Amino acid sequence: MVTLSIFFIIKKSYPIAGFDWGHKGMMMNKKQLTLRLSAITISILLASCGGGGSKGYYNNDSGSNPGNGNGGGSVETPLSEVNISVLQLLNTNGDPTQVITVNGAIAKVRVTNAKGEGISGALVTFSGDGITFGTSNASVLTNADGEASIAVQPTDANATGAYQISAIANYQDGIASTAPYNFQLQAANIDLVGMVLTTSSLESGASTNVTLKTQDKDTSVNQNNVTVNFTASCGTFEPATVVSSNQGDVTTSYTAIGTNGRLCEDAHTITATIGNTGVTRTLPVTIAAVKPNSIVYTSGDVTLLGIESSGSASSGQIEFTLYANGVVAADKEVNIELIDAPEDLSFVSLGNRDKKTVKSNSSGKVFVNLYPGNKPGPVEIRATLASDTNITALSKGVAVATGRVTQSGLSLSVSKNSLQNRIDGDEATITARMVDRNGNPVPNGTVISFVTEGGSITPNCASSNGSCSVTLTTQDPRPLDNRVTVLAYVEGDKSYIDKNGNNVYDEGIDELVSNIGDFFLDKNENNTYDANDGEYIYRRNAGTAACAASTFKQPNIAGTCNTKLGATLREQLVFAFAENTPTFTNEKASGNLLSFNMYGNSQLSVPMPSGTTISVTAEDNTENSKSCSAELMTGSSPVASVFNFLTSSTFRGNSQTYYGYRLKDCFVGDEFKISVSAPDGKVSTIFVDYQ
Repeated sequence: MVTLSIFFIIKKSYPIAGFDWGHKGMMMNKKQLTLRLSAITISILLASCGGGGSKGYYNNDSGSNPGNGNGGGSVETPLSEVNISVLQLLNTNGDPTQVITVNGAIAKVRVTNAKGEGISGALVTFSGDGITFGTSNASVLTNADGEASIAVQPTDANATGAYQISAIANYQDGIASTAPYNFQLQAANIDLVGMVLTTSSLESGASTNVTLKTQDKDTSVNQNNVTVNFTASCGTFEPATVVSSNQGDVTTSYTAIGTNGRLCEDAHTITATIGNTGVTRTLPVTIAAVKPNSIVYTSGDVTLLGIESSGSASSGQIEFTLYANGVVAADKEVNIELIDAPEDLSFVSLGNRDKKTVKSNSSGKVFVNLYPGNKPGPVEIRATLASDTNITALSKGVAVATGRVTQSGLSLSVSKNSLQNRIDGDEATITARMVDRNGNPVPNGTVISFVTEGGSITPNCASSNGSCSVTLTTQDPRPLDNRVTVLAYVEGDKSYIDKNGNNVYDEGIDELVSNIGDFFLDKNENNTYDANDGEYIYRRNAGTAACAASTFKQPNIAGTCNTKLGATLREQLVFAFAENTPTFTNEKASGNLLSFNMYGNSQLSVPMPSGTTISVTAEDNTENSKSCSAELMTGSSPVASVFNFLTSSTFRGNSQTYYGYRLKDCFVGDEFKISVSAPDGKVSTIFVDYQ
C-alpha cells in the first residue's frame, strides 16, 4: 500500500490545465474545485502505480496541446506576457524602407499577449541614433489592436551613414524589445552633375526636359535614392521631386507656366536642390513674350453691391482674366469703360466715370473696383484688349442692391465633426449662413470659398436665401495627426459701432469692433502663420495697421489691417479624420465608478468617428447575493455628431473623450467588458478588472 501526501499550490497567473480559471482570474465554486481536485488525486495515484507513464498531469510533451481539455495539458503561459513584433519603417507613401530622407518616415510595431491578442495601452518607447521622433519623449501608447506608430526624421539633414532603430514595449510588469532595425540616412555629401536642358529657348507655355546625375562628391561614384527638388523663378515641373535611380539618373519636365497658372516670359532660372541640404545647381532658360488672344469675365454669375448709404458695402470689385492660348497672360494693358450703371456709381477709382487703362496682374486678372452710390440698378462694364480692340468682354450679373455679409453675420455649422479616416468617401456637410449688418440675408449668389489641409472639399458655394453648403470628404491627403483644418472666407464688411448714428461707416468716427487683415489656414492650430510649414495664406493687401489678435476661429496676420470697411471675412473649423480602432487610457474601476478615456488615434488628439457606439457589460464573478451593474453617466454613445472640438493642445482628457459609468453592487473579482463598434463595423474590446 502506498501512502501519498498531496499539496496543491494554485496561482492565478499560472492555472492548472483543465481548470476553468480563465484569463480574467474567475473563481470556481467549491463543488467544481472538489471534483477537479479529485480527478487530479486519481491521476497522481495512477501515476504512482505505474499508470500513465511519464506523461503525468503536468505534461510538457511537445506533441501535446496544453490546456485543451483532452488530457496531457501543461501549465499555461501567463496572459500578462508581453510580445512585440519586428519593427517596421515606412516611407511617406506607406511603403517599407531602409532609407530615411528629409521627408521623414513612420516607425511601427505591434504589441501582443501570449495568445497573440493586441495589448491596448502599452507604452512603447523608440530609440535610435541620428533621428528625431514625433513626440518629445519618443514614446506612444498602443491602440486597441496593439499597434503603435511614431514619426521619424533625420536630426541633421547633412548626416550620412547607417544607423539602427529599436523599440521597447512596457505593459504592467512585462517588457519586450525589438531587434535593431538597420536604416540609412540619405547622404548629404552628394553633388549634382551634368545638369542640362533639352532646349534653353522656349515659347511661352512650352516644355523641355531637365536631366542630371547625382554623384558622391569625394568618389565621383553615381548615387541612387537621392531626392532632388526642382524649382524655377517662373515655371512648373512634372514631377517637381525626383529620386535618382539607374546610375544616379534624374529627369523631369519643365513647363513655362507658373505655379499660379500664369505664362512665363523673358529670362528665368531653373534650380535643382538635394533635399534641404542647400546643394544646388542652376540653369538659365529664355522664354518668348506672351501674346494674349482672349479676355473673359471671371467674377461669377452674380455680383450684388450695397448702396452707399446702407453701410454694408463701401465698394465692390469685379474681375476679367486675360488668356494666351488658354493660359493666363500677365502684365498686359486692358481698357475699362462704363456701358450702363446708375448715375452715381463710379469705377476703377472713386468718382471716376471715364475710360481707364489698367494692366493684368501676375495671374492674368484685371480687377475693377466699383463704388456704388445711393441708387440701385444694373451695372455693365466692358473690358477691351489694348493691343486688339476686337477682343472684348462684358460684365454679367452686376447690380447695386442690398448689403454684403458682415463680420459678425457669418456662421458655420456641420453635420458631424469626426469622420472615418480608414475609408474614402465619408462625408460631412458644412453650411454657411450669412446676413448683412441689419440681419437680412445677403443677396442670392454671394459666394463663399473653402480650403482644407486634408481630404477634399467643395471649393465654393453661392448663397440662396442667405445660406449654402459644401461637402468635406475623406481621401488623401490625410494629416498624420488625424486633425483636418477647414477655412471658409467671403468678401464682406467688418463689424463696426455706428457712433454718429447715420447708418453709414465713417472712417475716423465709427469704431471697428475686431479689425482683420490677411489670413491663413492654421494647420498646426497655433494661431500663428508659419511659412516654413507651407500654410495656405490669403493676402488681401489690406494695409499695415494693427489687427485684432489671431484666434483659431478667426485667423489674422498682425500688421496687415487698415481702417476701411471692406474685408475678406473668414472662419475656421477643425475636423477629425479618426481611425476605426480606439486607443484607451486611464481605465479604472473602483468604488462606484468605471472611467476611461477613448480616442480615435494613438496621439490622443481626436475622438472616435461620429456614430461609434460604446457598450459596457458587467461580468459578475463573485459569489454573493449582489449583481454588479454599470450605467453610463458621462460620455456619448454613440459618439456625438456635433460637439465642441477643441484645439489639439487642450483636447486630451476633455469631456469629448471621457466616459464614466456608475457602478452598483460590484466587488473585487468582478470585471467589465468594454466593446466599441466603429461606423464601418470594426469591433474592438478590452476588459477592466474591478479593484
